[in-house]
Amino acid sequence: MLTPNFNLSQTEREICLVIRAPLANIAKTELVVNRNLIFFYSSPYYLRLHLPGELVDDENQTGKYDSDKGEFTFILKKMDENQHFEDLDLIGKLLAPTKKHQARPDIQMCEVVQSSDPESCSEDGEDWYLEQEILEEDSFDLPKYGFANKTQGMGRELRMEFYEVLDLKEVEKTPTNERCLLREAEEQMKFSEEHYMADMMEPQGLGELLDYDPPWENNILIKKEVVLTDEEREYLKTLGNKDYLIDSKERRIALLSLVDILYAYAYNHRTTLGESTVESAWTINKLSSTLSWLQSFECMKDVKVACIRRSLIYPLHRNWILSTTVMEDTLNILKLGRRQILKCLIEIHKLFNASEPRYLLNQLFITDYCIWLQKISEKRIIHLMQYFKEAKLCKNDIRLDLETLEAVALMVEKEELDRMTHQMTMKIDNITVGSDDTEDSELDSDTTTSSSSCSSCEESSAEEEDESESD
Repeated sequence: MLTPNFNLSQTEREICLVIRAPLANIAKTELVVNRNLIFFYSSPYYLRLHLPGELVDDENQTGKYDSDKGEFTFILKKMDENQHFEDLDLIGKLLAPTKKHQARPDIQMCEVVQSSDPESCSEDGEDWYLEQEILEEDSFDLPKYGFANKTQGMGRELRMEFYEVLDLKEVEKTPTNERCLLREAEEQMKFSEEHYMADMMEPQGLGELLDYDPPWENNILIKKEVVLTDEEREYLKTLGNKDYLIDSKERRIALLSLVDILYAYAYNHRTTLGESTVESAWTINKLSSTLSWLQSFECMKDVKVACIRRSLIYPLHRNWILSTTVMEDTLNILKLGRRQILKCLIEIHKLFNASEPRYLLNQLFITDYCIWLQKISEKRIIHLMQYFKEAKLCKNDIRLDLETLEAVALMVEKEELDRMTHQMTMKIDNITVGSDDTEDSELDSDTTTSSSSCSSCEESSAEEEDESESD
């Protein structure tokens, strides 16, 4: 089941609960209030809240659904009209209390146990807990995915909701170590040699993108400390709080995938000149192997190769210089530390929330990253940045035969230049030959005229001589 995004506000007498559930089954939606507990169910969403005060259990209370926004709105009456409910903005405190836990359970939660009689619900709401059903297949053998590879057994939801955002189609049937092979095979089929060579030889609009200075670059130059805004702090507050039990291998996977996601973000930021568009969520989703293939990485070089490959295959601009410039952007983001990374992740979170059904990627990855990064030490980010700098890359590592394509493109350009030069030479030669013929004609004409004049003179002299003899 999926936990929906929600918001709580209050007046003197009432609590307003807004739940964002655009994929909800409206006909099978149910809200139950039991003292300080609220239970909401509308497949595939489930929400259980603990409030700091009690509400009136009114069977006649209703809610409304805004189909354009995909939101439910419920107005609930307070038991004590003068009571002010504290910390309604601290979402983590309102969710069902948990001990230290993994990012996602290894057991798939299925249907709600519904009681036909509201009075039969126990005081603490136990009858409204989701029933847990062990998967027929051993869950320990199922492939893992999500933040730090901590999720299993959500294949049913993923097939239903993620068909638009995942390139990996058989989530539960594809072992983790096979995702890279399948991804690269599909990328090889999608790679356009003509597009790559065209962007290399005629990079329209590329100059503006390369000249753009993102905010993190300026912060590095002036050595400005990154500070979260009030709005960003409030946004993080709404994401709640969790503790994560993550071993060293899982932490490594999480950090490497973080770099993969940041590269996709940096590419979108540079190619939109910092002004995200309606395509931005698609770009970040598509360029990140983590978000599109649920891939986990073993080393930093693999991350860089995957990032460059996808940036040369899927977006509008496919240029090696641009892709490596974005790699520098990613390094600069890491240099500025956790707060700069959090700024990027918050923006991704907002973009995904506004792009259905990509908001589900927040639940698998981005929300957990936002919470986890606030807890880890700055030294880990420094080590990650150093590891990033040490991982060297060349065109042959991308395995798209880029150097051969570039050589062909340059050869074609040279042949075209030679052809044009030859044509120009021929035209000049023709002009020169034409000029020589004209001069020869003029000379011939002058010679003929002179000859005629001489003949006339000779004839005149002969006539004069005849006349003299006659005399």
